[in-house]
Amino acid sequence: MSTLISRTYGQEMCRAIKAELSKLYSLPITWFTLGGTFIVNLILAYAFSFAGLQDLTSIQSTLEIGLASINYSQAGLMIFGILTVCSEYNGGQIRTTLTAMPRRGIQIFAAIFALTVVLIPATFVVSSSGVLLTQILFGDASAPIVWGNLVSAMLGVSAYLTLTALISAAIGVVLRRMLPALAIMFGYYFIAGPLIREQADFAKYLPDTAGVVMGFPQPDHASSLTPVQGGILVGVWTLAAIIIAATVYRKRDV
Repeated sequence: MSTLISRTYGQEMCRAIKAELSKLYSLPITWFTLGGTFIVNLILAYAFSFAGLQDLTSIQSTLEIGLASINYSQAGLMIFGILTVCSEYNGGQIRTTLTAMPRRGIQIFAAIFALTVVLIPATFVVSSSGVLLTQILFGDASAPIVWGNLVSAMLGVSAYLTLTALISAAIGVVLRRMLPALAIMFGYYFIAGPLIREQADFAKYLPDTAGVVMGFPQPDHASSLTPVQGGILVGVWTLAAIIIAATVYRKRDV
C-alpha cells in the first residue's frame, strides 16, 4: 500500500512539475522580463565599465565592475518571481490551476521547483554577461582575472539572485498582488536594507547583506561573513519565506 501511495504521489508530482514548467515557458512575461533584465544589465554594465575606464569609480577590479550592475538589475529578477505567481490571480487562472492540481502542497512545490529550474540558467547568463562585456571593453587594460575568483563570484552571485527571486515569489504568494509585493521587495532591498546596513551590526544576518558576501567576500572585515555562511543564511531566509507562503497558500480558500 505504501509503495502504491508513494508512486501515486511521485507521478502526480512529476505531472505537476511538467505542467508548471510548460506554463512558465509559455508565458510571454517570462521572456519579456528575463530578456528585459538581460538588456538592462548590459546597459548598466557598459555604464560601470565606461566609468571605470575614465577612473570615475572607486572600484578597481574588472570583475567587481562587471558585477556591479547586479545591484540594480536584480530588480528585474524580483519582478519575474512576483509576476509568475501573481499572474495566476489575474482573471482567476488560479481556480483553473487548482482544479487541475487540487493538492496545493504539490502544486506550490512544483511551481517553486519549476521557477528555480528557470532561474538558475537565467541568473548565470545575466550575471556573466556583465563580466564578459566589461572584459571586452577593458581589453588589454584589464588585469588578468583569477579563474578561482571568477568561478566563486559567478556561482555566488547566481545563487544569490536565484534565492532572492524565490523570496520575491514567496511574498507574491502571500500577498497575491503584484504592486504590494514589489513595494516590499524594492522598499527593503533598495531603501531600508542599505540604511540598516550602515547603522546596525545585525544587518549582516539579513538576506541582502548576507547575499553581498556570496559574490564579494570582504576579508578586510573580521566581523564579516564568509561566502558559505552568507549562502547558508540567504538559503535559510528563502526556505522560511517558502514555508510561510506554502502554509498561507494551503489554508486560504483560493
